[in-house]
Order: sequence, then C-alpha cells, then structure tokens
Amino acid sequence: MSAFKLKIVDRLFVIQLSKMMLGVMTVLSVILLSQRLVRLFSKVTAGELSTDAVLALISFNMMLLIIKILPVALLLSILLVLGRMYRDHEMTALFSAGIGLTRVYRSIFIFVAPVFLLTLYLSLVATPTLMQEIERVKNDDQSNLDIRGITDGRFNEYSRGDLVFYVEEITDDNKMLNVFIQNRQHGKLGITSSKSGEIKIDPKTGDRFIILTDGNRYEGVPGQADYKVTKFEEYGVVVAEKSNTKLAFGTKEKSTAELMDMKSPRAMSELQRRWSLPLAMITFALLAVPISRVSPRAGMYGNLLTALLIYIIFENFMSLSHSWLVKGVTPAWVGVWWVHLVMLGLSGVMVVRMHGFGYVKKTLRLKK
Repeated sequence: MSAFKLKIVDRLFVIQLSKMMLGVMTVLSVILLSQRLVRLFSKVTAGELSTDAVLALISFNMMLLIIKILPVALLLSILLVLGRMYRDHEMTALFSAGIGLTRVYRSIFIFVAPVFLLTLYLSLVATPTLMQEIERVKNDDQSNLDIRGITDGRFNEYSRGDLVFYVEEITDDNKMLNVFIQNRQHGKLGITSSKSGEIKIDPKTGDRFIILTDGNRYEGVPGQADYKVTKFEEYGVVVAEKSNTKLAFGTKEKSTAELMDMKSPRAMSELQRRWSLPLAMITFALLAVPISRVSPRAGMYGNLLTALLIYIIFENFMSLSHSWLVKGVTPAWVGVWWVHLVMLGLSGVMVVRMHGFGYVKKTLRLKK
C-alpha cells in the first residue's frame, strides 16, 4: 500500500499544479470563448442563426476550447508553479535536501499522467462527437430556418440578397405593420407591399411563409415593360423551404475509428492532429521544467515570454507539418511526429545546459 501513497514532495507538486492549472484554464477559456461569442452573436444579428442554436453552440464550443487549451495550460501551470518556487527559494531547499531533477520530474508526471489519459480520451473520442453535434445543430437550424433578425425600421437581407424585407413596425404579438418585400424567383423580380403580415408554418411541408394582408404585388423581368400587377387581400410568400438534405460529416467530424480505415492524406493529418494533443502534454511537461528555472531576483514570470515563444513556434510547426502532410510533401510516417521529436530534443539540451552533462550522465547511470 505504501508504494501507491504520495509522498510529501509529490503532494506538494500535485496540489500546486492542480490549483494553478484550474486558474490558467479558467482565464484562457474566458478570453478565447469571448472571441467566439462575438462571432456567434453577430450571426444571430444577421439572422443566420437562431438563439436556441447559439446556446447549444456556445456549450459545445466551450468544451472544444477546454480540450484544445489543455497542453498550453499545463505548460503555463508548470512554469508558474516552478517559477514561484525558484523565487521563494523552495527549489533551492529541495535540491539541498537531495531532491534531484529526476524526483522533480517524477512528482510532475504523477500529476501529468491522469491529465494525459483524460486528454487522450477527449481528443480521440469526445472531440469528433462534439464536432458532429455542432454540425447537427447547424443543419437542424438551417432546416428550420425562419426570418430571424428582422428589425423594424431598416432593410433586412436574406438568401444573399434575393430576399429583402422592410418592416415599419413589429407589434408585441409579432405582427408586422407596413411590410415591403422584394424577392427574386426564376429570374423574375417581385415587389410586394402590404399593410400587415405575420410568419406561419405549413404543418405538412414545414415550409415557412409570410402571410401578407391588404396589399399589392408587382412582378416581372427587369428591363421589360410587361409587369404583372396584383391587388390582394391575403398573399403568402415562401421565405424558407424545409431542407431534407442528408447530413454528411467531413474529415474533422468523423470518428477516430473511421479515420484509421481511411488512407487519404487529409484523414491521416486529422488522425495525427488528434494524437498530437495528448502527446503535447508529455512534450510540454518535459520542456517546462528547464524553462522554469529563473534567478530569485528575476521573479516568477522571468521565462514566461520564452515559454510563449516556444509554444507559438510549436503551433506554427504543427500547422506547417499538417499542410505538408495534406499536400504530400512529407510521408505519413514522418507526419507531425518530427515536431515532437524536435521539442523533446530541445528539452534535453536545456536540461544538460541547466545541470551539466556530468549530472545527467550520473543520474542516468544511477537509474540503471
């Protein structure tokens, strides 16, 4: 039983890393999610999404963001915790007590191991499931499309300008007063004006109509004089036909098992992208320890800029390697793995530079 009991040093690192990672993930999630919220709500204003769809998309996007930021959150957490310990001379006290670099790595990986397994599941299983749900929400929202985002007193465009509305006033019971509609169908331009109107749904087909009352309709081909003028008491304009198209998932939405059966470069790129996320946890955990060593006078944020620079370089190399893999520049066995090997090599060089080659050689010899 004692072999599985955490020692004091291990508990110290696990508790400190847990608190720090929770705080870092909260800050990063708020910042990144706020940017996506702006884009989503702009689509609501433009009438491209409904409010119900946005609420679902916010929850799915938040979960995807949490999965995506796990590696960088781990990197920053280790950096900040160890940086504070160097500043407060805690690391100096640990090294003086015989706690070497191997023991520090051991304590850190006790925390990293369960996070790695969680990230592995989230990346391989949860991510494609969330992507599929996002596509379903978007597809259902488009198939149940109605006239959203109509604002009284202004022109509202839909269907890429083929449908233009102007409503002078919208009452509390959603009736529209003094309605102007311009729509284009089969090469003919139709202009309709009426005193009032309201949106209704055909129970059989699911199509959406605007039912106009007491108005006139002018229809014809631009440039020709044979316009048709119709006066009506009630007139219906189709504004959204129910879509019956079957939902087809792309590479990003396919399950990991499906991607493993596909041999296309794009499928291989997406598969390696999913594996790279948990592997980045190991890479950043090894890299963060030598980066975090700072002088007590430098403060706990001394090497934060260096870590962010390394992360940006890592992300750019990952994007480049995915592009090369899709274009066939690099074979699948090279893929994105070379980026992880470069980062592992960099962490090894930094450890040797920090403690000296003799210390590393002695540590490896003792382990044997």
